[in-house]
Amino acid sequence: MKPADQFRLLELSERYADEKLSAEEVSALEAELSASAEARAFFAKALHQRAELCFDDSWHSQASETAEPVAKPIWWRHAITAAAAACITFGFVWLQNSRDGTVATLIRAQECQWAGSSLPTVEGARLKPGVLDLIEGLAVLRFDSGAELVLEAPATVEVLDGMNCKLRRGTLVAEVPPQAKGFSIDTKDAKVIDWGTKFGLSADEDGKYMVRVIEGLVEVDDKNVAGSTKLEKGQGVDRGWSKSQLQPGVGSASEPSRWQPASVIDSGDGWQAITTAFGRGKDSYIQSTDKPTPDFGKHPFLRVKRSDGKVELNRKGYIAFDLSKFAGQTIEDAELVLTIDPSELGFASFVPDATFAVYGLVDEAADGWEEGGLSWKDAPAHADGHLPDTTKVRLLGKFEIAQGINRGTRKLRGKDLADFLNADTNQIATLIICRETDETADSGLVHAFSTKENDTRSAPMLRVKVR
Repeated sequence: MKPADQFRLLELSERYADEKLSAEEVSALEAELSASAEARAFFAKALHQRAELCFDDSWHSQASETAEPVAKPIWWRHAITAAAAACITFGFVWLQNSRDGTVATLIRAQECQWAGSSLPTVEGARLKPGVLDLIEGLAVLRFDSGAELVLEAPATVEVLDGMNCKLRRGTLVAEVPPQAKGFSIDTKDAKVIDWGTKFGLSADEDGKYMVRVIEGLVEVDDKNVAGSTKLEKGQGVDRGWSKSQLQPGVGSASEPSRWQPASVIDSGDGWQAITTAFGRGKDSYIQSTDKPTPDFGKHPFLRVKRSDGKVELNRKGYIAFDLSKFAGQTIEDAELVLTIDPSELGFASFVPDATFAVYGLVDEAADGWEEGGLSWKDAPAHADGHLPDTTKVRLLGKFEIAQGINRGTRKLRGKDLADFLNADTNQIATLIICRETDETADSGLVHAFSTKENDTRSAPMLRVKVR
């Protein structure tokens, strides 16, 4: 450490002991001590020396009988000694942990699948600087500074040291206790500095990012803009992230994808399958909003959400299957297959294991809905809540998606589905998908399922076994 830095820290230690530092100076000092073992050791030594001087009886005897005592009260001496001891202990623990180069611990790995990680991915593993690439599930990192990060797949994070990391892509939720104030997360185009709070961060490799503060104070330093922005509870900044997710790329219309067969598939053992790409099949979703509804029918996925706190964000999925190939036949068994797609909207940490309900539209007069014209107000079996009008639908079953899961398939099979299909008279069956589980905090995850416009994942599929 340079002499100038030692002198500055010595002066800060005196002002700190005299309680003359401003809140901003205290925060800056804590950040500096957390980031530097050398600074912690010097600061602890300075406090300890001051505490020793407070106990030196020679200082008491030098004061005149009429002068104010120069020694601090006994409670103050104990406080200084305790502060010095705490600082020394903190520094010792930090140094002990950093001797082997580790700076964090993977304390939780829920339903996780990993890709090209350079770090161990076993729950409880100690982590050195390196990269974690999470492609499925939810993982929690606890840095030695006390900061905790919840990674929501897909996400790639680079661990730098106990006070710094880099989010290369994906989404995380950070919770930073007072002792880790100043913890920073870097992205391609921004640096987010936490001053003791909880916030969500999403970023991509192209530089787009979004910050949402749940509690406390966050400072965002955009690398393309002069100065920084301070955000408090409920505030956020979005630099193209949401727009890129709300307007995803649409599959090519030049030729059908191999994932979306436009014919009946022989699945063997008497089973046949169709997707929403077959015949008059269709898929889309609606959102509760008074604003003009975007053309959701062209998106490569449909979105589903329940938000009692912000009802304008509720979403329901609509799919329809062309049953003309099964006309005049009795369906003995049936199965609906949905492919989960990452929506990249909202935080999975704010939605527990989620239950979804699938309803069949019994009002066949409403089966003529069009993807391009579907909206919240005129959708079949419309109701303002997260569920449809129960007088116009029939519950066919439910399925669950665990917290953090954003890939795979979910299936719904049973007599209720088969009976609903057999009751059809116009050879088209409409199903409505709703999420029953509410989010636990604002900005919870929006779930998504692939549609027939998706080039890489299967559209909603209906498998039937006819007599």
